[in-house]
Order: sequence, then structure tokens, then C-alpha cells
Amino acid sequence: MSKDVRVRYFIVVCFFVFGTLLGGFSEKASASSSVTFGDVPASYWAKKEIEYLYSGNIISGYEVKGGIVFHPENSVTRAQAAKIIVLAKGKTEKNVAKSGFKDVPNTHWAIGWIARASELGFIDGYDDGTYKPDALLTRAQMSKVIANAFGLDVSAADEKTIAFTDIKNGFWAASYINALYYNGISNGSGSLFKPNNDITRAQFAVFIGRALHDDFKIPVSPVPESPKPSVPEITQPPALENAKLSGKVTVSSLNVRSSPDASASIVGKLTVGNIVAVHEINGYWAKISYNNQIAYVHKTYLKLKNNSGSVLKDRVIVIDPGHGGKDPGASGNSLNEKTVVLEVAKLVQAKLESQGAKIVMTRSGDTFPTLGDRVTTSQNSYGELFVSIHANAASASAKGAETFYDDSANANGSESNELAKEIQKQIVALAGMTDRGVKNTGFYVIKNQNVPSVLVELGFITNAEDAAKLGSAQYQELYAEAIYRGILNYYSK
Repeated sequence: MSKDVRVRYFIVVCFFVFGTLLGGFSEKASASSSVTFGDVPASYWAKKEIEYLYSGNIISGYEVKGGIVFHPENSVTRAQAAKIIVLAKGKTEKNVAKSGFKDVPNTHWAIGWIARASELGFIDGYDDGTYKPDALLTRAQMSKVIANAFGLDVSAADEKTIAFTDIKNGFWAASYINALYYNGISNGSGSLFKPNNDITRAQFAVFIGRALHDDFKIPVSPVPESPKPSVPEITQPPALENAKLSGKVTVSSLNVRSSPDASASIVGKLTVGNIVAVHEINGYWAKISYNNQIAYVHKTYLKLKNNSGSVLKDRVIVIDPGHGGKDPGASGNSLNEKTVVLEVAKLVQAKLESQGAKIVMTRSGDTFPTLGDRVTTSQNSYGELFVSIHANAASASAKGAETFYDDSANANGSESNELAKEIQKQIVALAGMTDRGVKNTGFYVIKNQNVPSVLVELGFITNAEDAAKLGSAQYQELYAEAIYRGILNYYSK
């Protein structure tokens, strides 16, 4: 047993001995408005909110020898979050025999809380029918939970200047995070929100306390607006056929703004399928022709296409070799997933760069970026397409390739589906793989962003036939060619 496993085992044992985070297996220490937690000193930044929620029977402490502790820096799971948010809203545990989620058995301590949180729309499950009750909640995910539960005006927040420097336009939780800021619930740390960090017990208690009671809210400081460039008055902008790029709108409603800023005035809207002349790309903003004037739209919601030359020139494509470093991924038949997919990814990179594409790699060596790091890399590089490369593992008989996309949270779910179909078709044809199809599943790295995104499973490393191909330099070249052609065909349509 590894040191890491021993530590996790010890933590699990402690949960059963001392009780679970935010209420769970054992009885909560008796509520009292004057409770003193041994690990929450008088000067602790979250003391008032913690004791306020505790006195209201919303959160619980740990009964230990000699007193009560809170463990404020511990992380919070999705099951624990379900219970606390239901209690915070004055609701009760639902009496159910089944949770409705395949990974929440009827013996799970939080089955009723999970069912109620899902029913109320506070915390959703995943498209594959799971809830992932023991997964840790990130700060970005928490922002959505709080906004949903307390009915914050997310649409209004979306029109305001983003308050944090590490939150980009187009980030899936940007509107929820902004709603927390402008409602006096969170001011982050300095200018950072740290969306991919796990939420701690203390942070969760503070955010809920502020959402519940105005006395805990913090003053909302004005956010300086980004300088707005002057918008030239052009009565006859260049015609579409003379523009460098064209852009096809991929969402049902896209705001057209007077300048490249999320708080700039809206001068119109575009609908899915509309095609516009694009004269320039700057970060996430596309300068376009609109009603005989120059205007701006968020490029995430345009499928960009060069009007001459290679369709891939200047496209920002993020390639994500799965796993790496301390995480080898799947293993079998003397192969490690992390090594195979990195080799394929490098070949894909070379092929795309030969056509003028701008390639961003989430890792180029044997390093371990977290799932959050991979998403952040895509967002910070103004990525326009995201391809995560993996190899599968199961029983020795399971074999074949499959490609995943998500339309539950990714605003470009439909485009992701088209990209997935093109890549899957090429892998099956070129590498002779069994076709396991294209599937709609909310894997973290494709769900938590809004550009067309896919996760490719090249084959099963645990199957002798697939493994022979995965470990072969000749087939690694074929896999890379298939991914390259799939991307090329997607942009050529």
C-alpha cells in the first residue's frame, strides 16, 4: 500500500470516527449560538459566519475528546454540498428509496439530500447518469451552486465587467462568479478568484452566510472598466469576400458590441448560422462588419475560416495529452497511456503547425497538469479548439476507438459533436479501429469550457490487438494523421 493510499485510508477512517464534513454519518455536535470551535480562534476570518450557520443547524462540527472542532481548511464533496445547501434553503431531506444516480446506492448517507438538491436544481448530475458524490467541489462549481440556490441574477452579472483577472470572457462559470462578486458574496483573493481550487469548509460557510444574511455581505467595489478603443465610423466596411476571415455563428444568440469589451453597449444580435466578415482577432474578440459599421463579437461563438490559403492558418488549437508525471493513466501490455498519447500529440502538433495553425500543448513532457490546469491553459491561450488524447482500459476483450463531446455545459456542444464525428471517422478508417462511436459525456476538460472540445480514446491499452497498434510508431503516425484530418475536415466545412 502506497503512502498516498495509507493517508487516504486514514482520512476515511477519521470521517467515520469523528463525523463527516458539513454533516453526515454521525450526529452533529449540539447547536449553540455561543459554540467555540477549538480550531476557529476569535480572530479567524470566517468565525462569525461559521458560528451563524452552526447555530442554525445548517453545518456541523466534529466532536472530539475535549471539545468541538470544525476543520475549516478541509475540502467539501458534492454530497456534503448537497446537504448543506438544502438545509441553508430551509428544505428537508427527501425520503427516497433510489437516488436516480447510478453511482449513489440506496445505502449512501446522502441519498435523500442529493435527490432533493437535484430536484431543486441546486446541484445537477452528469449526462452519464452519475452524480460523483465524493468528488470535491471547486470554487467555480460552488459559484454555480450558490447562484442557482439563491436565485442570483446571472444575466445581469454577465453584462458587468469581470471582477477577477484570472476569469476570462467565455469561461463557463464567469457569469456565476460575477454574480457572487456583485452581490457582495465573494471578493476573491486580491484580484484572483482561483476557480479551479477546491472550496474549503470555511469558504463555503462564508459564501452561504453572506447569501443568507445581508449583515455578512461585503461592500462591492466598482471594477475599473477596460479602456474602450474608439470605434471608427465606417459606412462601407470591406465586403465579406475581401475580408481575411469569415465567421459562422455557432450559438442561438450572440451579442454584437460597440467595442471589444463585455461591458460595451450592445448594438445588435446575431443568430446561429449567420456569417460575418472578420477583419481582425484580438484575444477573444473578433472585429466584424455589422450593419455597415465596425463592431465586435466574442470569437468563441464563431467558427472561423480563412477566406484564402490554408483553413488552419492562425487557428489556435489546444492539444491535451492526457495524464502525465505522477499519473501514468491506463497501463497494460507493457504500455503506459501517458507515454503513448504524448507521442501521438506531438505528431498532431507537427502536422497542424505545418499548415500554419497556432498549437498550444497542455504538456510537452512528462509533467502532470491537473484537469483545471488543462482547462485554464486553453482559456488563457484564447484557444479556439480543444482536443484531449487518451487511451482506454477495461477487460482484455474490450477494444476500439471512441470520441466524446459535451453539450450539457459547453455552449459549443453542437460544434463539438461535429468535430468528434470527423475525428472518429478518420481514426476508424486510417487505423482500422473498431468503431465504438461518438458519445455525449461530460468529462471535465471538455465540459468546463465553451470552445468546440473533444476527448479522443484511441483504443484499449488492455486489449492485445489495440495495444499492438498503440505501441507502434507506424500506428501512432496513423492516429495523429487521423486527428489532423478530422480537424482539417471540420474547418473545411
